[in-house]
Amino acid sequence: MGLTWLTHPVLWHSSRESGGPKEMLTDAENKLIRSKWHDWYQADWDYGQTTLAFFCTGIAIMLLFQLVSKLRARSQRRSTSTGLPSGVDRIVAACRYAAARQFRVRKFDWYSPPLGVVVALCGILTYLMALLLSARPYYWPNDNMGDSPPIATRAGWMSIAVMPFMIVFATKVNWIGILAGTSHEKLQTYHRWTAFFMWITSLVHTFPYIINLTRMGMMQEEYETSSFYWTGIAALIPQTYLVGLSWGIFRNRYYEIFKKLHFIASGIFMAALFIHVDFTLTSWDYFWATLGLYSTSWLIRVLRTHYYSGIGLPAIVETLPDNMLKVSVQIPDRLKWTPGQNVFIRFLGLGPHFFSSHPFTVASIPTEDRRSLDLVLRVKGGITRRLANIAEGKTAKSMRVFVDGPYGGLAFSLRDFDAVYLIAGGSGASFTVPLLLDLIQGYKAGMVCKRIVYIVAVKTTEGMAWMDGDLAVAQQALGDEILDVQIYVTSDGDSNVGEEDANSRSVSEKEGASTHRLGRPNLPLMIFEACKVNNGRVAFAACGPDSLLYDVRNAVADRQLAIADGFGRCKDVYLHTESFGW
Repeated sequence: MGLTWLTHPVLWHSSRESGGPKEMLTDAENKLIRSKWHDWYQADWDYGQTTLAFFCTGIAIMLLFQLVSKLRARSQRRSTSTGLPSGVDRIVAACRYAAARQFRVRKFDWYSPPLGVVVALCGILTYLMALLLSARPYYWPNDNMGDSPPIATRAGWMSIAVMPFMIVFATKVNWIGILAGTSHEKLQTYHRWTAFFMWITSLVHTFPYIINLTRMGMMQEEYETSSFYWTGIAALIPQTYLVGLSWGIFRNRYYEIFKKLHFIASGIFMAALFIHVDFTLTSWDYFWATLGLYSTSWLIRVLRTHYYSGIGLPAIVETLPDNMLKVSVQIPDRLKWTPGQNVFIRFLGLGPHFFSSHPFTVASIPTEDRRSLDLVLRVKGGITRRLANIAEGKTAKSMRVFVDGPYGGLAFSLRDFDAVYLIAGGSGASFTVPLLLDLIQGYKAGMVCKRIVYIVAVKTTEGMAWMDGDLAVAQQALGDEILDVQIYVTSDGDSNVGEEDANSRSVSEKEGASTHRLGRPNLPLMIFEACKVNNGRVAFAACGPDSLLYDVRNAVADRQLAIADGFGRCKDVYLHTESFGW
Protein backbone atom coordinates (compact mmCIF):
# COMPACT_ATOMS: atom_id res chain seq x y z
CA MET A 1 0.00 0.00 0.00
CA GLY A 2 3.03 2.23 0.18
CA LEU A 3 1.99 3.74 3.52
CA THR A 4 4.33 5.85 5.60
CA TRP A 5 3.71 5.95 9.33
CA LEU A 6 4.57 9.62 9.78
CA THR A 7 4.74 12.61 7.49
CA HIS A 8 8.32 13.55 6.60
CA PRO A 9 10.11 15.58 7.67
CA VAL A 10 8.91 14.95 11.22
CA LEU A 11 8.27 18.23 13.08
CA TRP A 12 7.05 19.30 16.50
CA HIS A 13 3.99 21.02 14.99
CA SER A 14 2.44 21.18 11.55
CA SER A 15 1.96 24.50 9.77
CA ARG A 16 -0.98 26.81 10.40
CA GLU A 17 -0.76 28.38 6.94
CA SER A 18 -4.21 28.12 5.40
CA GLY A 19 -3.26 29.27 1.91
CA GLY A 20 -5.75 32.15 1.76
CA PRO A 21 -9.28 32.21 0.30
CA LYS A 22 -10.33 29.37 -2.00
CA GLU A 23 -11.52 30.43 -5.44
CA MET A 24 -14.10 27.65 -5.72
CA LEU A 25 -15.90 28.89 -2.58
CA THR A 26 -18.23 31.81 -2.12
CA ASP A 27 -17.26 34.71 0.16
CA ALA A 28 -19.64 33.42 2.80
CA GLU A 29 -18.10 29.94 2.66
CA ASN A 30 -14.55 31.33 2.87
CA LYS A 31 -15.57 33.42 5.85
CA LEU A 32 -17.17 30.41 7.57
CA ILE A 33 -14.15 28.14 7.30
CA ARG A 34 -11.93 30.86 8.82
CA SER A 35 -14.32 31.81 11.64
CA LYS A 36 -13.84 30.88 15.29
CA TRP A 37 -15.05 27.36 16.18
CA HIS A 38 -14.90 26.39 12.49
CA ASP A 39 -11.30 27.10 11.42
CA TRP A 40 -9.43 23.79 11.05
CA TYR A 41 -6.10 25.59 11.52
CA GLN A 42 -7.16 26.92 14.93
CA ALA A 43 -9.22 23.95 16.12
CA ASP A 44 -6.59 22.94 18.68
CA TRP A 45 -6.94 26.37 20.32
CA ASP A 46 -10.73 26.47 20.07
CA TYR A 47 -11.44 22.95 21.32
CA GLY A 48 -8.26 21.42 22.74
CA GLN A 49 -7.17 24.34 24.90
CA THR A 50 -10.75 25.13 25.91
CA THR A 51 -11.14 21.57 27.20
CA LEU A 52 -7.82 21.86 29.02
CA ALA A 53 -9.01 25.07 30.67
CA PHE A 54 -12.24 23.39 31.79
CA PHE A 55 -10.43 20.52 33.54
CA CYS A 56 -7.83 22.84 35.07
CA THR A 57 -10.61 25.05 36.43
CA GLY A 58 -12.22 22.04 38.08
CA ILE A 59 -8.90 21.07 39.70
CA ALA A 60 -8.38 24.67 40.86
CA ILE A 61 -11.82 24.64 42.52
CA MET A 62 -10.94 21.40 44.33
CA LEU A 63 -7.65 22.95 45.44
CA LEU A 64 -9.55 25.94 46.80
CA PHE A 65 -11.93 23.66 48.70
CA GLN A 66 -8.98 21.80 50.19
CA LEU A 67 -7.28 25.01 51.35
CA VAL A 68 -10.51 26.31 52.88
CA SER A 69 -11.07 22.96 54.66
CA LYS A 70 -7.55 23.00 56.09
CA LEU A 71 -7.91 26.59 57.32
CA ARG A 72 -11.31 25.82 58.84
CA ALA A 73 -9.95 22.73 60.63
CA ARG A 74 -7.07 24.80 62.01
CA SER A 75 -9.40 27.51 63.30
CA GLN A 76 -11.67 24.92 64.92
CA ARG A 77 -8.80 23.61 67.03
CA ARG A 78 -8.60 27.04 68.67
CA SER A 79 -12.34 27.52 69.19
CA THR A 80 -15.09 25.83 71.17
CA SER A 81 -16.82 22.92 69.43
CA THR A 82 -20.17 23.42 71.15
CA GLY A 83 -23.02 25.70 70.17
CA LEU A 84 -25.26 25.93 67.15
CA PRO A 85 -23.82 25.38 63.66
CA SER A 86 -22.68 28.61 62.03
CA GLY A 87 -23.40 29.64 58.45
CA VAL A 88 -20.02 28.22 57.38
CA ASP A 89 -20.80 24.95 59.18
CA ARG A 90 -24.05 24.66 57.27
CA ILE A 91 -22.38 25.30 53.90
CA VAL A 92 -19.71 22.71 54.68
CA ALA A 93 -22.42 20.25 55.72
CA ALA A 94 -24.22 20.75 52.40
CA CYS A 95 -21.01 20.02 50.50
CA ARG A 96 -20.31 16.97 52.64
CA TYR A 97 -23.85 15.75 52.03
CA ALA A 98 -23.03 15.58 48.31
CA ALA A 99 -19.75 13.80 49.10
CA ALA A 100 -21.51 11.16 51.24
CA ARG A 101 -24.87 10.47 49.56
CA GLN A 102 -24.97 7.28 47.53
CA PHE A 103 -27.54 5.40 45.43
CA ARG A 104 -28.16 1.72 44.88
CA VAL A 105 -29.86 -0.31 42.15
CA ARG A 106 -30.99 -3.34 44.13
CA LYS A 107 -31.94 -5.42 41.10
CA PHE A 108 -28.32 -5.44 39.89
CA ASP A 109 -26.74 -4.99 43.34
CA TRP A 110 -24.99 -1.91 41.94
CA TYR A 111 -23.78 0.97 44.08
CA SER A 112 -23.26 4.37 42.53
CA PRO A 113 -20.33 6.66 43.25
CA PRO A 114 -21.09 9.40 45.81
CA LEU A 115 -23.51 12.08 44.68
CA GLY A 116 -20.73 14.67 44.41
CA VAL A 117 -18.79 12.45 42.02
CA VAL A 118 -21.94 11.79 39.97
CA VAL A 119 -22.58 15.54 39.72
CA ALA A 120 -18.96 16.19 38.70
CA LEU A 121 -19.05 13.48 36.02
CA CYS A 122 -22.38 14.76 34.70
CA GLY A 123 -20.82 18.22 34.58
CA ILE A 124 -17.88 16.91 32.53
CA LEU A 125 -20.20 15.08 30.15
CA THR A 126 -22.49 18.10 29.80
CA TYR A 127 -19.55 20.35 29.00
CA LEU A 128 -18.12 17.95 26.41
CA MET A 129 -21.48 17.46 24.69
CA ALA A 130 -22.22 21.21 24.71
CA LEU A 131 -18.82 22.06 23.22
CA LEU A 132 -19.15 19.25 20.70
CA LEU A 133 -22.68 20.01 19.48
CA SER A 134 -23.09 23.78 19.84
CA ALA A 135 -21.40 24.99 16.67
CA ARG A 136 -23.09 24.30 13.32
CA PRO A 137 -22.75 22.91 10.71
CA TYR A 138 -21.59 19.39 11.61
CA TYR A 139 -20.71 18.67 7.96
CA TRP A 140 -19.51 21.15 5.33
CA PRO A 141 -22.30 22.06 2.89
CA ASN A 142 -19.70 22.17 0.12
CA ASP A 143 -17.14 19.35 -0.21
CA ASN A 144 -14.54 21.90 -1.33
CA MET A 145 -14.65 23.57 2.10
CA GLY A 146 -12.46 20.85 3.61
CA ASP A 147 -11.75 17.15 3.98
CA SER A 148 -12.54 17.08 7.70
CA PRO A 149 -16.16 17.37 8.82
CA PRO A 150 -16.32 20.09 11.51
CA ILE A 151 -17.82 17.79 14.14
CA ALA A 152 -15.08 15.22 13.53
CA THR A 153 -12.35 17.84 13.88
CA ARG A 154 -13.61 19.23 17.17
CA ALA A 155 -14.27 15.74 18.59
CA GLY A 156 -10.70 14.73 17.79
CA TRP A 157 -9.18 17.70 19.62
CA MET A 158 -11.46 17.21 22.60
CA SER A 159 -10.39 13.55 22.80
CA ILE A 160 -6.73 14.51 22.79
CA ALA A 161 -7.30 17.17 25.46
CA VAL A 162 -9.07 14.70 27.78
CA MET A 163 -6.22 12.18 27.45
CA PRO A 164 -3.66 13.67 29.92
CA PHE A 165 -6.26 13.94 32.68
CA MET A 166 -7.61 10.46 32.00
CA ILE A 167 -4.11 9.00 32.36
CA VAL A 168 -3.16 11.03 35.45
CA PHE A 169 -6.38 9.99 37.21
CA ALA A 170 -5.04 6.41 37.12
CA THR A 171 -1.60 7.05 38.65
CA LYS A 172 -0.61 6.18 42.22
CA VAL A 173 1.54 9.27 42.83
CA ASN A 174 -1.36 11.36 41.63
CA TRP A 175 -0.71 15.01 40.83
CA ILE A 176 -4.42 15.79 40.63
CA GLY A 177 -5.01 14.02 43.95
CA ILE A 178 -2.23 16.03 45.60
CA LEU A 179 -3.82 19.30 44.46
CA ALA A 180 -7.38 18.19 45.23
CA GLY A 181 -6.49 16.68 48.61
CA THR A 182 -7.76 13.18 47.85
CA SER A 183 -6.16 9.77 47.52
CA HIS A 184 -5.49 8.11 44.18
CA GLU A 185 -7.99 5.27 44.64
CA LYS A 186 -10.85 7.74 44.98
CA LEU A 187 -9.95 9.14 41.55
CA GLN A 188 -10.25 5.77 39.80
CA THR A 189 -13.91 6.51 39.08
CA TYR A 190 -12.86 9.64 37.20
CA HIS A 191 -10.25 7.62 35.29
CA ARG A 192 -12.82 5.09 34.09
CA TRP A 193 -15.49 7.62 33.18
CA THR A 194 -13.20 10.12 31.44
CA ALA A 195 -11.87 7.15 29.45
CA PHE A 196 -15.47 6.39 28.48
CA PHE A 197 -16.10 10.04 27.53
CA MET A 198 -12.90 10.04 25.46
CA TRP A 199 -14.10 6.90 23.70
CA ILE A 200 -17.44 8.60 22.88
CA THR A 201 -15.69 11.64 21.38
CA SER A 202 -13.35 9.30 19.50
CA LEU A 203 -16.34 7.59 17.90
CA VAL A 204 -17.79 10.99 16.98
CA HIS A 205 -14.41 11.81 15.48
CA THR A 206 -14.29 8.57 13.46
CA PHE A 207 -17.70 8.00 11.92
CA PRO A 208 -18.24 11.38 10.20
CA TYR A 209 -15.10 10.66 8.12
CA ILE A 210 -16.46 7.25 7.17
CA ILE A 211 -19.88 8.69 6.30
CA ASN A 212 -18.37 11.54 4.29
CA LEU A 213 -15.90 9.44 2.31
CA THR A 214 -18.43 6.67 1.67
CA ARG A 215 -20.85 9.24 0.27
CA MET A 216 -18.08 10.61 -1.97
CA GLY A 217 -16.99 7.10 -3.05
CA MET A 218 -13.43 7.66 -1.75
CA MET A 219 -13.29 5.41 1.34
CA GLN A 220 -11.20 2.60 -0.14
CA GLU A 221 -8.80 4.98 -1.87
CA GLU A 222 -8.18 7.01 1.30
CA TYR A 223 -7.67 3.87 3.39
CA GLU A 224 -5.04 2.57 0.96
CA THR A 225 -3.15 5.83 0.52
CA SER A 226 -3.44 7.67 3.86
CA SER A 227 -2.07 6.44 7.19
CA PHE A 228 -4.65 8.51 9.07
CA TYR A 229 -7.35 5.91 8.51
CA TRP A 230 -5.64 2.65 9.37
CA THR A 231 -3.81 4.18 12.38
CA GLY A 232 -7.14 5.55 13.57
CA ILE A 233 -8.65 2.07 13.42
CA ALA A 234 -5.54 0.65 15.11
CA ALA A 235 -6.10 3.08 17.99
CA LEU A 236 -9.87 2.67 18.22
CA ILE A 237 -9.81 -1.13 18.55
CA PRO A 238 -7.66 -1.28 21.73
CA GLN A 239 -9.48 1.79 23.07
CA THR A 240 -12.80 -0.03 22.70
CA TYR A 241 -11.31 -3.08 24.42
CA LEU A 242 -9.99 -0.95 27.30
CA VAL A 243 -13.33 0.75 27.89
CA GLY A 244 -15.48 -2.35 27.44
CA LEU A 245 -13.54 -4.68 29.73
CA SER A 246 -12.93 -2.08 32.45
CA TRP A 247 -16.49 -2.32 33.78
CA GLY A 248 -16.69 -3.87 37.22
CA ILE A 249 -18.35 -7.09 36.08
CA PHE A 250 -15.16 -7.99 34.16
CA ARG A 251 -12.51 -6.06 36.12
CA ASN A 252 -13.41 -7.37 39.57
CA ARG A 253 -13.89 -10.98 38.57
CA TYR A 254 -10.69 -11.33 36.56
CA TYR A 255 -8.54 -8.59 38.07
CA GLU A 256 -5.18 -10.42 37.84
CA ILE A 257 -5.40 -10.98 34.08
CA PHE A 258 -7.27 -7.70 33.56
CA LYS A 259 -4.43 -5.61 34.98
CA LYS A 260 -1.76 -7.18 32.78
CA LEU A 261 -3.82 -6.98 29.58
CA HIS A 262 -4.88 -3.43 30.47
CA PHE A 263 -1.27 -2.22 30.40
CA ILE A 264 -0.54 -4.02 27.13
CA ALA A 265 -3.65 -2.64 25.41
CA SER A 266 -2.92 0.86 26.78
CA GLY A 267 0.56 0.78 25.24
CA ILE A 268 -0.82 -0.26 21.86
CA PHE A 269 -3.52 2.41 22.04
CA MET A 270 -1.15 5.24 22.93
CA ALA A 271 1.40 4.24 20.25
CA ALA A 272 -1.25 3.99 17.53
CA LEU A 273 -2.82 7.28 18.58
CA PHE A 274 0.56 9.02 18.59
CA ILE A 275 1.16 7.93 15.00
CA HIS A 276 -2.42 8.73 14.03
CA VAL A 277 -2.30 12.41 15.02
CA ASP A 278 1.00 12.78 13.09
CA PHE A 279 2.11 16.05 14.83
CA THR A 280 -0.97 17.84 13.45
CA LEU A 281 -0.83 21.40 14.81
CA THR A 282 -0.09 21.02 18.56
CA SER A 283 -1.36 17.43 18.92
CA TRP A 284 1.96 15.99 20.07
CA ASP A 285 2.16 18.53 22.91
CA TYR A 286 -0.59 16.61 24.67
CA PHE A 287 1.45 13.41 24.42
CA TRP A 288 4.57 15.07 25.80
CA ALA A 289 2.52 16.43 28.71
CA THR A 290 1.00 13.00 29.35
CA LEU A 291 4.42 11.34 29.15
CA GLY A 292 5.93 13.85 31.56
CA LEU A 293 3.17 13.50 34.14
CA TYR A 294 2.98 9.71 33.95
CA SER A 295 6.72 9.06 33.84
CA THR A 296 7.49 11.30 36.83
CA SER A 297 4.77 9.56 38.82
CA TRP A 298 6.15 6.15 37.85
CA LEU A 299 9.75 7.18 38.54
CA ILE A 300 8.90 8.50 42.01
CA ARG A 301 7.19 5.19 42.80
CA VAL A 302 10.17 3.14 41.64
CA LEU A 303 12.76 5.26 43.44
CA ARG A 304 10.73 5.38 46.66
CA THR A 305 10.08 1.63 46.57
CA HIS A 306 13.78 0.82 46.28
CA TYR A 307 14.70 3.49 48.85
CA TYR A 308 12.40 1.83 51.40
CA SER A 309 12.74 -1.80 50.29
CA GLY A 310 16.26 -2.12 48.84
CA ILE A 311 16.44 -5.57 47.28
CA GLY A 312 13.45 -6.73 49.31
CA LEU A 313 12.24 -6.64 52.91
CA PRO A 314 11.81 -9.78 55.05
CA ALA A 315 8.19 -10.73 55.65
CA ILE A 316 6.40 -13.50 57.52
CA VAL A 317 3.08 -14.92 56.36
CA GLU A 318 0.87 -16.53 59.03
CA THR A 319 -2.51 -18.19 58.75
CA LEU A 320 -5.34 -16.82 60.89
CA PRO A 321 -8.74 -18.30 61.74
CA ASP A 322 -11.75 -17.58 59.57
CA ASN A 323 -9.82 -17.94 56.29
CA MET A 324 -7.51 -14.98 56.87
CA LEU A 325 -3.79 -14.28 56.66
CA LYS A 326 -1.41 -11.95 58.44
CA VAL A 327 1.68 -10.60 56.70
CA SER A 328 4.27 -8.92 58.94
CA VAL A 329 6.94 -6.93 57.08
CA GLN A 330 10.10 -5.84 58.88
CA ILE A 331 10.72 -2.26 57.76
CA PRO A 332 13.52 0.29 58.12
CA ASP A 333 13.09 3.35 60.35
CA ARG A 334 12.86 5.64 57.33
CA LEU A 335 9.53 4.17 56.22
CA LYS A 336 6.77 6.20 57.87
CA TRP A 337 3.02 5.94 57.62
CA THR A 338 -0.09 7.19 59.38
CA PRO A 339 -3.14 5.19 60.51
CA GLY A 340 -5.57 4.43 57.71
CA GLN A 341 -3.00 4.40 54.93
CA ASN A 342 -2.42 1.56 52.47
CA VAL A 343 0.59 0.14 50.64
CA PHE A 344 1.18 -1.88 47.49
CA ILE A 345 3.04 -5.13 48.12
CA ARG A 346 5.02 -7.04 45.51
CA PHE A 347 5.74 -10.59 46.70
CA LEU A 348 9.04 -12.03 45.47
CA GLY A 349 9.32 -15.70 44.63
CA LEU A 350 5.67 -16.24 43.70
CA GLY A 351 6.14 -16.83 39.99
CA PRO A 352 3.91 -14.65 37.76
CA HIS A 353 2.62 -12.76 40.81
CA PHE A 354 6.01 -11.04 41.02
CA PHE A 355 5.02 -8.90 38.04
CA SER A 356 2.14 -7.20 39.84
CA SER A 357 1.71 -5.40 43.15
CA HIS A 358 -1.41 -5.50 45.30
CA PRO A 359 -2.96 -2.91 47.64
CA PHE A 360 -3.49 -3.68 51.32
CA THR A 361 -4.44 -1.50 54.29
CA VAL A 362 -1.78 -1.28 57.01
CA ALA A 363 -3.26 -2.87 60.14
CA SER A 364 -0.64 -1.54 62.58
CA ILE A 365 0.85 1.76 63.68
CA PRO A 366 4.55 2.57 63.96
CA THR A 367 5.97 2.32 67.47
CA GLU A 368 9.43 2.85 68.90
CA ASP A 369 9.87 -0.75 70.07
CA ARG A 370 8.40 -2.54 67.05
CA ARG A 371 9.18 -1.71 63.43
CA SER A 372 6.72 -4.03 61.76
CA LEU A 373 4.20 -3.21 59.06
CA ASP A 374 1.31 -5.64 59.51
CA LEU A 375 -1.30 -6.56 56.91
CA VAL A 376 -4.41 -8.65 57.52
CA LEU A 377 -5.86 -10.24 54.39
CA ARG A 378 -9.05 -12.09 53.59
CA VAL A 379 -8.28 -15.16 51.44
CA LYS A 380 -10.19 -15.04 48.18
CA GLY A 381 -8.57 -15.74 44.81
CA GLY A 382 -5.41 -14.69 43.03
CA ILE A 383 -2.50 -13.61 45.21
CA THR A 384 -4.25 -14.23 48.54
CA ARG A 385 -5.13 -17.81 47.55
CA ARG A 386 -1.53 -18.37 46.45
CA LEU A 387 -0.22 -17.08 49.79
CA ALA A 388 -2.69 -19.25 51.70
CA ASN A 389 -1.56 -22.34 49.81
CA ILE A 390 2.08 -21.60 50.60
CA ALA A 391 1.44 -20.95 54.30
CA GLU A 392 -0.95 -23.87 54.76
CA GLY A 393 0.26 -26.40 57.33
CA LYS A 394 3.11 -24.16 58.50
CA THR A 395 3.47 -22.04 61.61
CA ALA A 396 4.81 -19.23 59.42
CA LYS A 397 6.28 -18.79 55.95
CA SER A 398 9.17 -16.39 55.30
CA MET A 399 9.59 -14.47 52.05
CA ARG A 400 10.74 -11.11 50.76
CA VAL A 401 8.60 -8.25 49.50
CA PHE A 402 8.78 -4.78 47.96
CA VAL A 403 6.71 -2.08 49.66
CA ASP A 404 5.32 0.74 47.52
CA GLY A 405 3.70 3.51 49.51
CA PRO A 406 2.18 4.55 51.77
CA TYR A 407 -0.86 6.03 50.07
CA GLY A 408 -4.23 7.41 51.16
CA GLY A 409 -5.18 8.15 54.73
CA LEU A 410 -7.56 10.56 56.40
CA ALA A 411 -7.70 14.24 55.51
CA PHE A 412 -8.14 15.25 59.18
CA SER A 413 -6.90 13.80 62.47
CA LEU A 414 -9.61 12.01 64.42
CA ARG A 415 -8.02 13.29 67.61
CA ASP A 416 -9.50 16.72 66.95
CA PHE A 417 -13.14 15.55 67.10
CA ASP A 418 -15.25 15.35 70.25
CA ALA A 419 -16.60 11.90 69.42
CA VAL A 420 -15.30 9.25 67.02
CA TYR A 421 -17.19 6.23 65.67
CA LEU A 422 -15.09 3.50 64.02
CA ILE A 423 -17.16 1.06 61.97
CA ALA A 424 -15.83 -2.09 60.27
CA GLY A 425 -17.16 -5.14 58.52
CA GLY A 426 -14.98 -8.27 58.47
CA SER A 427 -11.42 -7.60 57.37
CA GLY A 428 -12.31 -3.90 57.16
CA ALA A 429 -11.17 -3.86 60.79
CA SER A 430 -7.61 -3.72 59.44
CA PHE A 431 -8.46 -0.08 58.67
CA THR A 432 -10.19 0.83 61.95
CA VAL A 433 -7.89 -0.98 64.43
CA PRO A 434 -4.86 1.26 63.72
CA LEU A 435 -7.13 4.32 64.00
CA LEU A 436 -8.16 3.10 67.45
CA LEU A 437 -4.54 2.50 68.47
CA ASP A 438 -3.65 6.00 67.31
CA LEU A 439 -6.45 7.44 69.45
CA ILE A 440 -4.89 5.71 72.45
CA GLN A 441 -1.67 7.62 71.79
CA GLY A 442 -3.70 10.80 71.35
CA TYR A 443 -5.49 10.21 74.67
CA LYS A 444 -2.15 9.97 76.44
CA ALA A 445 -1.11 13.23 74.76
CA GLY A 446 -4.27 15.05 75.85
CA MET A 447 -6.37 14.97 72.66
CA VAL A 448 -9.75 16.66 72.25
CA CYS A 449 -11.68 13.41 71.66
CA LYS A 450 -13.43 12.13 74.79
CA ARG A 451 -15.77 9.50 73.32
CA ILE A 452 -14.90 6.55 71.06
CA VAL A 453 -17.30 3.89 69.84
CA TYR A 454 -15.77 0.91 68.05
CA ILE A 455 -18.25 -1.18 66.05
CA VAL A 456 -17.21 -4.32 64.17
CA ALA A 457 -19.31 -6.97 62.44
CA VAL A 458 -17.76 -10.40 61.77
CA LYS A 459 -19.21 -13.63 60.43
CA THR A 460 -17.83 -15.77 63.26
CA THR A 461 -16.13 -15.22 66.60
CA GLU A 462 -12.98 -16.66 65.04
CA GLY A 463 -12.82 -13.58 62.83
CA MET A 464 -12.03 -11.54 65.95
CA ALA A 465 -8.93 -13.50 66.92
CA TRP A 466 -6.34 -11.31 65.24
CA MET A 467 -7.64 -8.07 66.81
CA ASP A 468 -8.44 -9.34 70.32
CA GLY A 469 -5.08 -8.23 71.68
CA ASP A 470 -5.38 -4.70 70.27
CA LEU A 471 -8.93 -4.29 71.56
CA ALA A 472 -7.84 -5.46 75.02
CA VAL A 473 -5.02 -2.90 75.04
CA ALA A 474 -7.45 -0.17 73.97
CA GLN A 475 -9.98 -1.07 76.66
CA GLN A 476 -7.33 -1.10 79.34
CA ALA A 477 -5.88 2.24 78.22
CA LEU A 478 -9.14 4.14 77.68
CA GLY A 479 -11.65 2.54 80.05
CA ASP A 480 -15.42 2.18 79.72
CA GLU A 481 -16.14 5.89 80.08
CA ILE A 482 -14.31 6.72 76.86
CA LEU A 483 -14.34 3.53 74.80
CA ASP A 484 -17.39 1.46 73.90
CA VAL A 485 -16.61 -1.70 71.91
CA GLN A 486 -19.58 -3.35 70.17
CA ILE A 487 -18.98 -6.68 68.42
CA TYR A 488 -21.62 -8.16 66.13
CA VAL A 489 -21.41 -11.79 65.05
CA THR A 490 -23.57 -12.35 62.00
CA SER A 491 -23.36 -16.12 61.44
CA ASP A 492 -22.43 -18.06 64.59
CA GLY A 493 -25.19 -20.50 65.44
CA ASP A 494 -27.49 -19.21 62.68
CA SER A 495 -26.17 -19.02 59.14
CA ASN A 496 -29.54 -17.74 57.92
CA VAL A 497 -29.65 -14.53 59.92
CA GLY A 498 -31.02 -11.86 57.58
CA GLU A 499 -30.55 -8.12 57.81
CA GLU A 500 -34.02 -7.36 59.11
CA ASP A 501 -33.96 -10.22 61.66
CA ALA A 502 -30.47 -9.33 62.81
CA ASN A 503 -31.29 -5.69 63.38
CA SER A 504 -34.30 -6.61 65.52
CA ARG A 505 -32.54 -9.13 67.74
CA SER A 506 -31.73 -8.18 71.30
CA VAL A 507 -29.50 -11.19 72.00
CA SER A 508 -26.36 -9.73 73.57
CA GLU A 509 -23.85 -10.42 76.28
CA LYS A 510 -21.18 -8.47 78.07
CA GLU A 511 -17.71 -9.93 77.74
CA GLY A 512 -15.22 -7.83 79.65
CA ALA A 513 -15.60 -4.27 78.44
CA SER A 514 -17.05 -5.37 75.09
CA THR A 515 -20.65 -5.98 74.13
CA HIS A 516 -21.22 -9.04 71.93
CA ARG A 517 -24.43 -9.23 69.93
CA LEU A 518 -25.87 -11.72 67.47
CA GLY A 519 -26.79 -10.21 64.12
CA ARG A 520 -25.92 -7.12 62.15
CA PRO A 521 -25.73 -3.61 63.58
CA ASN A 522 -28.48 -1.15 62.76
CA LEU A 523 -26.05 1.46 61.52
CA PRO A 524 -28.56 4.13 60.41
CA LEU A 525 -30.11 4.14 63.89
CA MET A 526 -26.70 4.18 65.58
CA ILE A 527 -25.53 7.14 63.50
CA PHE A 528 -28.79 9.00 64.15
CA GLU A 529 -28.40 8.48 67.91
CA ALA A 530 -24.72 9.43 67.79
CA CYS A 531 -25.50 12.79 66.22
CA LYS A 532 -28.39 13.28 68.64
CA VAL A 533 -26.38 12.87 71.86
CA ASN A 534 -23.27 14.75 70.68
CA ASN A 535 -23.52 18.48 70.09
CA GLY A 536 -19.90 19.05 69.10
CA ARG A 537 -17.82 17.63 66.29
CA VAL A 538 -18.40 13.98 65.39
CA ALA A 539 -16.31 11.81 63.05
CA PHE A 540 -17.20 8.51 61.42
CA ALA A 541 -14.60 6.24 59.80
CA ALA A 542 -15.82 3.06 58.11
CA CYS A 543 -14.44 0.20 56.05
CA GLY A 544 -16.27 -2.87 54.86
CA PRO A 545 -18.41 -4.35 52.11
CA ASP A 546 -20.46 -2.12 49.80
CA SER A 547 -23.70 -2.73 51.70
CA LEU A 548 -22.18 -1.54 54.99
CA LEU A 549 -20.69 1.57 53.43
CA TYR A 550 -24.00 2.32 51.71
CA ASP A 551 -25.78 2.37 55.07
CA VAL A 552 -23.08 4.48 56.70
CA ARG A 553 -22.83 6.96 53.84
CA ASN A 554 -26.54 7.65 53.60
CA ALA A 555 -27.08 7.80 57.35
CA VAL A 556 -24.27 10.35 57.69
CA ALA A 557 -25.59 12.22 54.64
CA ASP A 558 -28.95 12.57 56.39
CA ARG A 559 -27.22 14.12 59.42
CA GLN A 560 -25.25 16.45 57.13
CA LEU A 561 -28.49 17.55 55.51
CA ALA A 562 -30.01 18.20 58.94
CA ILE A 563 -27.09 20.50 59.81
CA ALA A 564 -27.38 22.28 56.46
CA ASP A 565 -31.11 22.80 57.06
CA GLY A 566 -30.42 24.24 60.51
CA PHE A 567 -32.02 21.37 62.47
CA GLY A 568 -28.88 19.41 63.32
CA ARG A 569 -27.69 19.10 66.90
CA CYS A 570 -24.06 18.44 65.90
CA LYS A 571 -21.85 21.33 64.91
CA ASP A 572 -19.80 19.28 62.45
CA VAL A 573 -19.97 15.72 61.07
CA TYR A 574 -17.02 14.24 59.18
CA LEU A 575 -17.02 10.95 57.24
CA HIS A 576 -14.18 8.90 55.78
CA THR A 577 -14.80 5.55 54.10
CA GLU A 578 -12.57 2.87 52.61
CA SER A 579 -13.92 0.16 50.34
CA PHE A 580 -12.61 -3.34 49.61
CA GLY A 581 -12.34 -2.63 45.89
CA TRP A 582 -11.95 0.34 43.53
